[in-house]
Amino acid sequence: MTTNAVVLKPPTTYEKQIEILRSRGLVISDEASALSVLKRVNYYRFTAYALTFKQDDVFFTNTTFEQIHRHYEFDSLLRQHLMKVIEYVEIAFRTHTAYTIAHNYGPDGYKDEIMFFNTAWCKEFNEELGKCIAKSKKDSFVVHHIAKYSGKFPIWVAVEVLTFSWLSKLFKNLRNKDKKEISKQYNLRYEEISNWLHVLTIIRNRCAHYSRLFNQKLPVSVKFRESDKVNCINEHQLYAMIFNLKYLVIDSSIWNTWVIELEAIIEKYSEVDIRRLGFHEQWKEQLRSKC
Repeated sequence: MTTNAVVLKPPTTYEKQIEILRSRGLVISDEASALSVLKRVNYYRFTAYALTFKQDDVFFTNTTFEQIHRHYEFDSLLRQHLMKVIEYVEIAFRTHTAYTIAHNYGPDGYKDEIMFFNTAWCKEFNEELGKCIAKSKKDSFVVHHIAKYSGKFPIWVAVEVLTFSWLSKLFKNLRNKDKKEISKQYNLRYEEISNWLHVLTIIRNRCAHYSRLFNQKLPVSVKFRESDKVNCINEHQLYAMIFNLKYLVIDSSIWNTWVIELEAIIEKYSEVDIRRLGFHEQWKEQLRSKC
């Protein structure tokens, strides 16, 4: 039986890419500048930011190359800014998780099924931890523990080699009493924290791989505290997680500084429609209030 082979599009030159964009109605007043951008930013990546500026592959009237590039720049700065606050949250949770496990189950309590809500997950976790340690075998603290402690790693060392995704899974699979103990430090329910850590791993991965945040929905729903549900925030948009980050950053001065810097980015790129990220008109007030 004969099947039709799928034929991929042929590659195009930078100059041809300019022609294609112009043929679809995009205004390019400075061709040299546009070429410079396309030589740094993959055409496929760049045109993803053009999706909101066209219909049926034809750009809306007076849409410019610079407009789309400004959205690309905004997205880049937003990713960098998000990584700063995610780093704060991630490091804090490594600390709180390690502390709770160590004091409740001992330095290597993670090797015992009793520590886990789902006892069968103990084996899966330890296998993954072994892979993470192997990948970090050249790090000085790993070398030290292999040499001095025969490759035994206390939980406060083990959490440092885990990916954020596996840290999130570890928290989710702890016994409920331990999750509650950690969550008390934030005055939150562990169900909320578990969900937020999961969502943050997705956002962090997008940021780390320079993926688009603008006009992209989250693949999982963001949970809200009961008192916050009245705000009617879209649970599948980025702002939902930004809103909840304020509860995960215990130090108010750090949070307030981050919000001020976020305001500056949004003000600099005022032409960007932040509603496509889920922002409300009252977003400044909502983020400044931690009640």
